[in-house]
Amino acid sequence: MIGVVLWTDYDLRQAVIWCEDHGDLVYYRWTSLDEPVVLSKGDCVAFQVETKGALRLACDLRLIEESQSPELAAKLVRAEHEANLYPPKSRSNATVMSWEDARRDPLYPTAEEAERQEYGPSQNSLHDVSDPRPTGGATVVSFPDKKAREARAQAKRRSG
Repeated sequence: MIGVVLWTDYDLRQAVIWCEDHGDLVYYRWTSLDEPVVLSKGDCVAFQVETKGALRLACDLRLIEESQSPELAAKLVRAEHEANLYPPKSRSNATVMSWEDARRDPLYPTAEEAERQEYGPSQNSLHDVSDPRPTGGATVVSFPDKKAREARAQAKRRSG
């Protein structure tokens, strides 16, 4: 894996590395017996990752390029503060819920309603048609945005 050193402490013989996979930070610790590694904030390094409990640890570390991104730690801190200034935005206004919750929702289209919307009124009875949508698991359904959902709810209330 490749990463950038965010912090080092020579007294503690430790470093913290931000990784290319953008996962949890990786910790590197060297001993007095190790070959002296001169690491500075912003150095680009290559290493193997070992997981011990909840920690990701770097081993077989080697320096690729000195001082590649010395400002990275400050940029990450600034980005975190800027991200916390505004509430998270959704890319859509859709309501997402499990199929079980959707089936209990009064606006959930039944198989009969869905077919009527798609093909218009039919002479054949659809009461024997089972709902082909999946059950159980983490499958989700996305309804229209909130305005369309409210309009549909009002229309359904008016029709009885």
